[in-house]
Amino acid sequence: MANRKTFPALVGTGISLAIADVKACSMASLHIHPRSAEIFVVLSGRVYTEMIPEGGVLDADGKPRVIRTELRANQTTIFPMGSFHAQMNPDCTPALIVAAFASDDPGAALVVPQAFEQTDEFVLDSFGGAISVEELARFRQAIPQGAFFEVEECRKRCGL
Repeated sequence: MANRKTFPALVGTGISLAIADVKACSMASLHIHPRSAEIFVVLSGRVYTEMIPEGGVLDADGKPRVIRTELRANQTTIFPMGSFHAQMNPDCTPALIVAAFASDDPGAALVVPQAFEQTDEFVLDSFGGAISVEELARFRQAIPQGAFFEVEECRKRCGL
């Protein structure tokens, strides 16, 4: 990741860039970039993406619209600033990607881990009482904490 923190020459340029080798059967956690749109390019391999636009664009059923893409080499998609999005490599081989941002500090917030960092009261109330304190503790232990994590079902299929 080249941004204002890792590559100070970018300060004031309004750009940053990430290049990543996305491991086989791995996923980028659901996240947002609060200060930038993102253009996401697959150079090799295959990547699924899902995105929910910021502002909650609704589908015909009144539910938030989820935009899913399947990208192969030399294909791209965009994630508007503030949109919820995630990427997954569903294959047994790595994928190479590039992500470019219109900010030298696009920021990144991991949605699920950060949501569950709130106090028990806030998380439980956010679920309308549908989960117990014990279930909340189990959820917190199961949530991947990093930006990338492995998808077990895929790993089993691939023999990894």
